[in-house]
Formats: sequence, structure tokens, C-alpha cells
Amino acid sequence: MLILRKKYRPGDRLPSERSLAQQFHISRHSLREALRILDVMGLIEIRVGDGIYVKEVDFLPYIESLNLSIRNRLQGERETFAKLWEARKMIEVGMVDLAARQITDSFLKGLRRCIEEMKNNIDHQEAFISSGIRFHRLIAEIGRNEVVILVWDMLANLMRKSQTKIYRISWSPRKALAAHQKIYLALEGKDPLKAVEAMKKHMTEEGGALQKALTKVKGKGAGSSRKISRVQKPISKEKEE
Repeated sequence: MLILRKKYRPGDRLPSERSLAQQFHISRHSLREALRILDVMGLIEIRVGDGIYVKEVDFLPYIESLNLSIRNRLQGERETFAKLWEARKMIEVGMVDLAARQITDSFLKGLRRCIEEMKNNIDHQEAFISSGIRFHRLIAEIGRNEVVILVWDMLANLMRKSQTKIYRISWSPRKALAAHQKIYLALEGKDPLKAVEAMKKHMTEEGGALQKALTKVKGKGAGSSRKISRVQKPISKEKEE
């Protein structure tokens, strides 16, 4: 806890085992066990014959481990997609609330550029989704919280493939564009309540599309996505030829 609160910083040498045991009112045996756990976690480095030193705290290995764990589950559990979306929804709502309180001109300019790219690529799915992802990434960045950004990146990367898959089945780019525009207007007005409400609605609608698509995929199988697409948007014989 003292390390996380930055009483001891990276490179600092911790007091002796005896001093630490007295400070925390625990036995030397309990202290050694605690130090072993901190060493495994990567928070300290025990140098035999020298002492115990605080290491640079890096959350990336933990995020990568979590990323790998979820990725493995995704291969076997469609329900995990829905859980991922719920997690992303909670993070996005918190991010936009924070962003609405830290508005800058460059931030708004970046969001406007993303929306323009979405408009220009309304009929080009991959480019449209990429612009939307950048829009949300900018919202994550403005909060300047490295941990939130890492977690958001992990979720976005995991959800990217699922988004491409579900939009082939139930994709409404104009509706998605309108949702991003509402979020932008709330942020431009520096109104946290409206920004949160707009983001909640956007995430709920997207989550609904995800659930709908997963149900169709589960019921008809992945090979039927083309048939579903043709039912939703008939193609004339002239275009096919």
C-alpha cells in the first residue's frame, strides 16, 4: 500500500526486514511471505546481500494477461461478447463524464474530424468503424488516466472483430453517426449530464444490435450471414451482373 501511495518510489530501497516487521506489527515470517508476493507481482526486487528495492509499477503485463484470458474465452463463449459490451459501456460513460469537464479546442477539433470521416465513409464499413473508434479513443485520452486508456484499448481491440461481424447482420451507420453527433454536441456544450445520457443511449443501442446479431448467428450459424444481408438489402440482377 505504501508503494502504491508513492511513499516509496521506483528505485527506493525499503527498510530492513526487522524495521518493516516492527512498523507493521507482524512477524518476520509473515513479512517474508508478503515480500515474496510483492516480488511475484513485480512491485519490488529482492537483491540478495543488498536489500529490497521498489520497482517501476507497470500495469501493462496485467492488462496483457487479462487480454489473453478474455481472448481465449471469446473463442468458446458468445455470451462473453455481451459481458465485454457491458464493461465497455460502464467505462465509456465514466470517460465521457470526465471528458465533459476537461474540454479543449484541440479535443473538439479531433472529434469533429472523426465525425466528418464517418460522414464521408457512410457506405464504407471498415473506414466508418475506424473513425468511430478514434472518436471514442479521443474521449479516453482527454481524461489522462493511463489505466483507463489501457483498459479501453483492450476492450476496443477485443470488440473490433465482433463489431465488424455484427454490423454485417444489423448495421445502421446513419443511426450510429447521429449518436456520435449528439455526444459531440453535449461535449461542445460542456454539459456532463447530457454527454453521459447521450453515451448511455449510444452504448445501449449498440449493445442491442450486438445481442440481436449474436442471436441470429447462434440460430442460423455463421454461414448464413450473407443470406441475412441480402434479405435486408435486396440486390438487383443488374448489379449482380
